[in-house]
Amino acid sequence: MVAQENAYNPAMLIRYRLATALIWVGVLAWVPFIILRVAGQKPSLYLFLPFHLLGVIGGPRLRAMARKEMGAAPPQKSKLYAIGQILVLGAILVWMPYFYLTLIAKAPVEVSQFLPFHLTGLLSGLGLLLVDFLRQRQKS
Repeated sequence: MVAQENAYNPAMLIRYRLATALIWVGVLAWVPFIILRVAGQKPSLYLFLPFHLLGVIGGPRLRAMARKEMGAAPPQKSKLYAIGQILVLGAILVWMPYFYLTLIAKAPVEVSQFLPFHLTGLLSGLGLLLVDFLRQRQKS
């Protein structure tokens, strides 16, 4: 886990917690978008996407750097971990055809045609990563 002498360094713990908060900001960036859609508005996807990407890409990178500085051991990689990572990657790659169709082909495509595949892959991949994390924690 975390090296004992570095575990109580407030600056490192703050950076780790900030990274976790950044991930949540990235995930919750869609709440106002969803509320506006339910209210009948048509907000631009591109207003919310930068905040989402900043949080869900920047947060894990910042957290990994904080873990390294705190002396935490890198996570054990198992088959379950690899399958979870592949599912998350596949969930991200679902958006490639969407952006191709909207930006290059200029085809009228709705986000709702791709979102279920993104969420299914992402949630199932994160679920497998959580199960793997809990198994690793139970072993140690």
